Amino acid sequence: MHRSVRLLLALTASAVLLTACAPSAAPGTATPSQTPAIEPSATSTPVDPAQLVIGIDEIQYIGDGDTAAASFDDAASVLALLEDATGELPTPTELESPPGYEIDDVRYDWSGLAVITGPGGTGQASVSVKAPDVDGVLITTDDGIAVGSSRTDVVIAGGWDVWDEDGDGIAEQVGVGHQEVEGTTSLSRPGEAGIMFVLVSLDGDLVTEIQSPSNDFSDL
Repeated sequence: MHRSVRLLLALTASAVLLTACAPSAAPGTATPSQTPAIEPSATSTPVDPAQLVIGIDEIQYIGDGDTAAASFDDAASVLALLEDATGELPTPTELESPPGYEIDDVRYDWSGLAVITGPGGTGQASVSVKAPDVDGVLITTDDGIAVGSSRTDVVIAGGWDVWDEDGDGIAEQVGVGHQEVEGTTSLSRPGEAGIMFVLVSLDGDLVTEIQSPSNDFSDL
């Protein structure tokens, strides 16, 4: 027998002997696993996107778990809120006076959002929204209406006809909400108190613009 074969047989016999002499696990005792335990992955809590909510008499900013509000009666507060929400305050531009009127109002333009105030950001403010968001901050009315919403959404929110521009029986401007203003008289409802509301403009069946506050007692 060759030496290499005898060596192989000897090594094999030794291995068998060592295996036979090795202590075996006691019955019922689990053999330690060599596979490392897999830690469960942590799931992150979804974060709601920041949002601007347009009401009849105020605008709210909801973000980072907090809510801030500014009344349209205080233009400076509205501008400060929007600056906090978007991180910028645009340079205002002067508005041209409409025929027969003399005004000195100014306009602040963000992308898809505009605010009109008195000179220097004073007095009252009004907002016009033409996009579903501004700098990633969603914009809706307090009834959930946004630019791009359907006419059905507006009707469900209690919308009522304001103006049918082309006389086809389908209003292009619809009011949402209703807030009486003491000491005013409605121009469209003689003898009744004037109201403020949110004005929604539609092109066909889609919302294209949201304005607030709007009213039926002022001709400007």
